[in-house]
Amino acid sequence: MTTLNGLRMATALWLCGLVFQAGAVEAPVAEILGKPVTLADLDAGVAVNLPKPATADDKLRHRKERLRGLVWSAVFDDYARQRRLAPTTDEIGSNVRSNARLRAQLHTEREQQRVALVEELKSPSLSAARRQQAQQHLDTLERIRVFDAQWEQELRDPERRKMQQEAERQVAAHWVRGWKINQALYREFGGRIIFQQAGWEPIDAYRKLLDRYAAKKAFVVHDPALRDAVYGYFQHKFVYADETKAKFYFDKPWWERTPAELKAAGF
Repeated sequence: MTTLNGLRMATALWLCGLVFQAGAVEAPVAEILGKPVTLADLDAGVAVNLPKPATADDKLRHRKERLRGLVWSAVFDDYARQRRLAPTTDEIGSNVRSNARLRAQLHTEREQQRVALVEELKSPSLSAARRQQAQQHLDTLERIRVFDAQWEQELRDPERRKMQQEAERQVAAHWVRGWKINQALYREFGGRIIFQQAGWEPIDAYRKLLDRYAAKKAFVVHDPALRDAVYGYFQHKFVYADETKAKFYFDKPWWERTPAELKAAGF
């Protein structure tokens, strides 16, 4: 009987151990809008984004960038939702048409350059260095011309054109939404504006928004090694926009401005 009881006790303890192991949860390193974030979440995509071999510093840097992205996305998405900043159908259509006009303008400019280069290369007095430079430029324009012709041919297929139009609308929606968020932040908080490839950013307003969410503990970083991740972006050296131009930029969508308006404002 004693032996049987001992076996039962051992079995029960073993089963409890299995349950404990199966139910063990990795401690969160941060919380964002009530959702826990673990190291496993931060290490997502690490094999793709890290150099090989990766050092401990590489891994920490990746985790910080990942955490900053998660926090910023959640905060900005929540702000946009509260302010109802989703792009409208009309706004998306306006951006799509603007992009189409820009493509047409660039196409015209490239064709003008191509014709001018063809004529220039006919000159017997052209220096060897300039001839080589002009020929290389012409070759590039010719490759673009061939690509454009092939692309236009593909778009004659109705299904392909439909897919392309949907892709253009999705890209436009992304740009419009980003501009509307930045406009709303600039109007609410003011501050300095920086130049970025994805558009001008109200950098001081970004920090004030993050401070607001941090104050109400909408995001909390538990891991000491990651605590500077959210605000690390502000340590970069930026080039700041002129205040007058900043107000112009956020007064009205730039894609709805005429070339004359943009030129008069110094853009």
